[in-house]
Amino acid sequence: MGQFNSTLVQDGRLLPGIHGLRGIAAIAVVFFHLVHVGGLNPPTSFQFIGRDFGYGVHLFFILSAFSLMHSTESRTTAPSWLSDYFVKRFFRIAPLFYLMIVFWVVVGVVKGAGSKDPAEILLNLTFTFGFVPPSGIVWGGWSVGVEVIFYAIFPVLLLLVKPHKPSLLLLLLLVVSIIVSGALRSVLHLQGSNVESSSKFDWSYFSFPSNICFFLMGLYVYLVVKFHGRHSTLLRVHAPIATTAIIAGLLFSDVGLLIYSSARWDIVLWGFGLSVLCAWQANRPSRVIASGVLQYFGERSYSIYLMHPVIIFALKSYLLKIYTLCFPAIGAYSYFICSSILIVSILPCVEITYRLIEVPGINLGRRLIASKRIAVITPTLDLESHEYQASSQVRILS
Repeated sequence: MGQFNSTLVQDGRLLPGIHGLRGIAAIAVVFFHLVHVGGLNPPTSFQFIGRDFGYGVHLFFILSAFSLMHSTESRTTAPSWLSDYFVKRFFRIAPLFYLMIVFWVVVGVVKGAGSKDPAEILLNLTFTFGFVPPSGIVWGGWSVGVEVIFYAIFPVLLLLVKPHKPSLLLLLLLVVSIIVSGALRSVLHLQGSNVESSSKFDWSYFSFPSNICFFLMGLYVYLVVKFHGRHSTLLRVHAPIATTAIIAGLLFSDVGLLIYSSARWDIVLWGFGLSVLCAWQANRPSRVIASGVLQYFGERSYSIYLMHPVIIFALKSYLLKIYTLCFPAIGAYSYFICSSILIVSILPCVEITYRLIEVPGINLGRRLIASKRIAVITPTLDLESHEYQASSQVRILS
């Protein structure tokens, strides 16, 4: 396995398997939306693409919590760790998201939908739209609203699990979150079904309380991986078996449909399978998932997620024509030709937003953090003791 040079992850903290899973999650969501937005159906034996690949978003949630623990928990001894954390999170998310807000507002005006309400724009600029359904401007950006709410409460959760092991407290929080989120999904779904609306926005699926359990799954998995170590039988043998059994069972059987309800216990079961997959790949990454190709997609997964709806809408009529043209020869397998064309079309746009928006935004956040660290280091006299104190302070603050 070659070393992947990540711009986003520094200090040798890159986990190849986790980065590759981000790429899988991004591709899965693209394929899912090609069915439901592009209107192209895969072959009957691949119907799970349109049924299950949307859960790539929930994989993102699990990976997000896991990655935040991996990157932050060792830094909590630094005096400015909390402010550094929020600066990093803001400049990781905001620049590209703000660009997409402008894009979708302009598209709405051009299409005659009129300008957005100032209050709605403010909700999106402050990332508080996740509290008010449905007020997101960016297509598919609901998950960003959910993510940012988790970012806000993550430091509290991190301090609660400070012993750095899969504690009884965290397990209790996870169990409670699963029960509460299921109950809330039922209640919100019932409320939504009683409201006459042309919107298909089901708040029971998109709200933060409905998804908090997936973030807690990511936290718990991280602590399990760290506590048990690389060579434990649990992670080396049991995790791959459990992953295969749960995910294969959901993809190729009717298990998900059997437990489907307004509480969406099928999603929770998916969460278990994806969590074990995360533990497996964090511990012993496979050559396929940790390959350079999937890590490349993982590195650009945020751009892929926000940009792919734009490309699908732009190419929809052309992809339908290609699908129709190929259908007499290969039937519904034409879907895979169209999906390949879509991926190839997305990548140049994603490369632009990644290099011109994402990376400069992240680097700006890093410069602000670095400048703050330099500012608190006062000039020293030419005395050996003072020089030693300054150098020690640099190490502590970094």
